[in-house]
Amino acid sequence: MTPALVTLLLTVTVVAYATACGLFVAYLGNDRYARAATIAPRILLVATVLHATHIVASSLVFHVCPVEGIHFALSVASMLACAIYLALRRRYRIDVVGAFVAPLALTFLLASMLVTLSAPDPRLRRAILPIHVGVNLLGDALFMLAFAAAVAYLLQERRIKEKKLAGFFRKLPPLDALDRAEHRFLLAGFPLLTAGIVTGVYWARDVEAGGAADVARAVFGYTTWLLFAGVLLLRSAAGWRGRRAAYGTIAGFSFAVLVLIVYLLRSTMAVPAVAAL
Repeated sequence: MTPALVTLLLTVTVVAYATACGLFVAYLGNDRYARAATIAPRILLVATVLHATHIVASSLVFHVCPVEGIHFALSVASMLACAIYLALRRRYRIDVVGAFVAPLALTFLLASMLVTLSAPDPRLRRAILPIHVGVNLLGDALFMLAFAAAVAYLLQERRIKEKKLAGFFRKLPPLDALDRAEHRFLLAGFPLLTAGIVTGVYWARDVEAGGAADVARAVFGYTTWLLFAGVLLLRSAAGWRGRRAAYGTIAGFSFAVLVLIVYLLRSTMAVPAVAAL
């Protein structure tokens, strides 16, 4: 495998994601494209397989392990989100949520191209680091799905309140299905986020920190944990559901993305990077 072939594979992956996005949007917007509801998930599956292949090929060509740094964090998280969505879309009745998952995956993949590939700091090559990055990436993937379900919930709720029986989002799943999917994705991702924070604290003791980027990462990371914990706690103790839970989920995911952005900026400035939240 050569760098040229890796680039070609990336291009084909981007085209596949873009095609899936177009098919999902076409299905949402026009009844004439009903078949797109069947074809779009299949194209997204192809894109996900190509994406996983690209990650492996890039790792081999550039000698960078996906779970030893930020280099592939955005890419791996979006690939995992698509894989989980494809596995659970029928069980949770969220087929149409692919219209939000596919664009997110494409955006994260393109953003990952901005990250500078370099070897992780030797001080961070410890057994705990791959675990730290792995649980964080899987957690981010689940949070991405929770975010997509939350956005779809708010759009569907607004459409129902305005009594728009027709319109672009008329094929979105029922509110209860979206609310349930959002909660389950959030519930599954929260223990992974907690494990990521705990393991991060463990190995970070041996790493010099204290710069602005480190402070920002810590603040955004702990804010993410508090927001998601608050949503889960209030849902259980105070009956938070629907719109309030959706807004809380969106806010938590926004801070999770800010953590990724901090690492992205550090990488593009050639500062040794470690892992996503």
